[in-house]
Amino acid sequence: MTEGADLYRLQDLDSEGDKRRQRLVEVDAALGESEALRQARQSLERVGERVRKWMAKQRALELEVQDLADKISREEERLYSGAIRNPKELEDIQAEVSALKRRRQELESDLLEVMIEREDAEAAQGDAQKRLDEVRASWTVGQADLMGEREELQGKLAEIGQMRAGLLSRIDAGDLAIYEGLRRRKGRVAVVELRDGTCGGCGVAVSPSLEWQLRQGQLTTCSNCERILVRL
Repeated sequence: MTEGADLYRLQDLDSEGDKRRQRLVEVDAALGESEALRQARQSLERVGERVRKWMAKQRALELEVQDLADKISREEERLYSGAIRNPKELEDIQAEVSALKRRRQELESDLLEVMIEREDAEAAQGDAQKRLDEVRASWTVGQADLMGEREELQGKLAEIGQMRAGLLSRIDAGDLAIYEGLRRRKGRVAVVELRDGTCGGCGVAVSPSLEWQLRQGQLTTCSNCERILVRL
């Protein structure tokens, strides 16, 4: 006949194992890249795209401004070279130079705005990089802690498994089947202590005949909640 204390101890081991396994599931889920890290990286990528966009616009405007400057230089050289004496042609060149300079001024104004946007984007990029570095540093520490906890949990579960195996050798197979069935049906609590004549599971008073069975070392269950009763 199985000793009630053995079943009670088995339940303690199983309950502890349940708790450790649940925590192990949580730890495994937390391992790997966190949502905060993903968001920080995505934020840096988005602002990086902004920086590249403004850099490209700045470069295009700079090339266009340089191209206009070259054209103005060539036209002014023609204008003041003395080679052209036709007044109408000189007037046309002057008008062209004036139009080119106005266009250059417009582009330089646009270029200034683009440079400001680029500077703002680069500042935001620096902030995003700093944020990513902070989140990554915190995540790295957290991952190390989780890996350590995971190793500890696995070691404890192995230890529980060994103790459980040793305990099972003293438990009757039929009693074990009853215990496991109750664990499934009774919220993982199959064995309760008899306390002052009442069931430690449901609080209902235990009949004298059940108490007598307990004293005789028989496997006894509560008539109300059906859990196994033990007297420790």
